[in-house]
Amino acid sequence: MAKTTTANVRNRHGDLTVQHHETDSPLLPVAQLEHLHQFKPDAVDFVIEQTKIEADYRRAETQRLNTLVFVERVIGQVFALLIGLSGIFSGAYVAVNGQPTAGATIASLSLTGLAVVFLKGKMSKPPQN
Repeated sequence: MAKTTTANVRNRHGDLTVQHHETDSPLLPVAQLEHLHQFKPDAVDFVIEQTKIEADYRRAETQRLNTLVFVERVIGQVFALLIGLSGIFSGAYVAVNGQPTAGATIASLSLTGLAVVFLKGKMSKPPQN
């Protein structure tokens, strides 16, 4: 997304114009490349080459971050599954060994705890722009 801001000031001594161009692209605007070419023609090739290097780095970094986020989420789900299963099996073990009320309480509380954490996590995420 590109955003350009221009400010003009006029007074009795003259005019002043300031322009600011902001973009999330690593490539400079064409007007700035033309000014650079007028000043130092061989620098334009350097800027374009560095832009290519930056773009490759951004793509690699994005891919790495996406992979790490995916691994983190899968590991979280695996551990949640292990916690839930251990709670259920612990409750079943206690229930089979003579304490059915305690076993049911252990199993239900372990699942309830996971459900609360899951639902709280979904509700507390801030809206993304």
